[in-house]
Amino acid sequence: VSREKLAFIVDATAAPIASIVPISSWVGFEISLIQTELNRILEQYPDTLSIKTTGFAIFLETIRYRYYCIFMLFFIPMVVISGRDFGPMLLAERLTRVYGRTDGGPGAALAVDGGELVSHNAPKPETPCRWWNMAFPILMLVFYIFYLLWWTGKQSAAPGASFLEIIEQSNSYQGLLWGTMAASLTGLAFYFIQDHKDDRIIWLNCKGYLSRAKRIVSRMKAFCRRGQQEEEEDDEGDHAQILMDYRTAMAAFLVGMEKIFGAMVVLTLAWATGAIMQAVGLNRFFGDVLTNEALDYRMLPTLTFIVSVLIAFATGTSWGTMTIMFPLVLVPAYEASNGDANIFYGVTAAILAGAVAGDHCSPISDTTILSSMASECQLMCHVKTQGPYALMVALWSILVGTIPSGYESFSNGISLLLGFVFMAFHVVFTSEFAINKTGRFDIFTEIYLRCFDRKNEFLLQLKADVVKAYETGEPVEMSEEQTPFEP
Repeated sequence: VSREKLAFIVDATAAPIASIVPISSWVGFEISLIQTELNRILEQYPDTLSIKTTGFAIFLETIRYRYYCIFMLFFIPMVVISGRDFGPMLLAERLTRVYGRTDGGPGAALAVDGGELVSHNAPKPETPCRWWNMAFPILMLVFYIFYLLWWTGKQSAAPGASFLEIIEQSNSYQGLLWGTMAASLTGLAFYFIQDHKDDRIIWLNCKGYLSRAKRIVSRMKAFCRRGQQEEEEDDEGDHAQILMDYRTAMAAFLVGMEKIFGAMVVLTLAWATGAIMQAVGLNRFFGDVLTNEALDYRMLPTLTFIVSVLIAFATGTSWGTMTIMFPLVLVPAYEASNGDANIFYGVTAAILAGAVAGDHCSPISDTTILSSMASECQLMCHVKTQGPYALMVALWSILVGTIPSGYESFSNGISLLLGFVFMAFHVVFTSEFAINKTGRFDIFTEIYLRCFDRKNEFLLQLKADVVKAYETGEPVEMSEEQTPFEP
């Protein structure tokens, strides 16, 4: 698999899921912004409110209107299972698979000196890797967050309330904050009770704990007898080692904080930008535009989605886009639609989905950069290959999602079904296998090759090599004359 496709799978899966699954810090941030604007609406319309009265309840209502996120989650497994791609992604896959490259292909990121990248947060080579050391902390995270959401909601919900009503009344910020911390500490304790030696895991190694304590006491005695002959200590390598000691744990926390520091700076600046825009009256300008009688309020979800995509692409931050858009659009949209719940939920969802879509296309996005770093893929290679996929999904999100939803042309379920059908259509009819019998490219690359660049030697040679790889079943050796192709 090419690094470009790995980066796409990571990026395009992470953001949509994080934005709609109510156990992520992303959702906590979304709910806080929704609640702030909801409070403004409650102040103006305390007796005639036609929508849900809590930020979490509105968040749940918007999930079915997040067409971009849902369509992208339809598209990814289709691409992975079928092995078909189109556009620059198909070229990246062929450059990796046809020539039998195991380094991730030409899009793989390199260190400054041209060598392979080195992870500063990878386990030590002698540390045995076990699946439960990844699964247990994740399960604990889900458990703690849902328990704390239920516990905080129980304090506010009426007696006899259903589970969903209790969750709607919960304090998502506290649930996510304390749930994340509890999961981190529980995972750390889980690692502390595991020792390893000779690629074996030893649980609750009491004998090892006593031996470790004796060595510590021996070192302390030797330190106190500096002028005397120190006792010869046992070699540490002869003893079982703790799976993750406190020094390694703290180093991992610091590396993680370093990776998100840039995103936090961008978010802080986005908050400042949102406050400035309100201070100069941009929210009133948007309010006048949205409440203009010449504008059909049923187009508000579509217009909001497009504007959110553009802002997210230009600023490179989905959270910043949400911070800017919610104060500008939500209250005016409620007024322009006369409290139409369908329009209000659609506009809210359009901000959240548009922020993710623009983020996927932006080369300065924090999530795009982090995904390419995590996948060890060159940033611009990731952007060039993911961009056509994101634009295709965004286009169908508008055509069969936000427009029909705003006009209530058909039910939301029909929109989701049509989205699934069109994602399958692109995988089956506009994409191609990386290695096939004729070497044919996808329809878009074929049009480019036949109409605009008939003598592109690289593409023609790549097509011939695909046929050769298909016939022989073996990787083809790339000739020195072949030059890299920039999609």
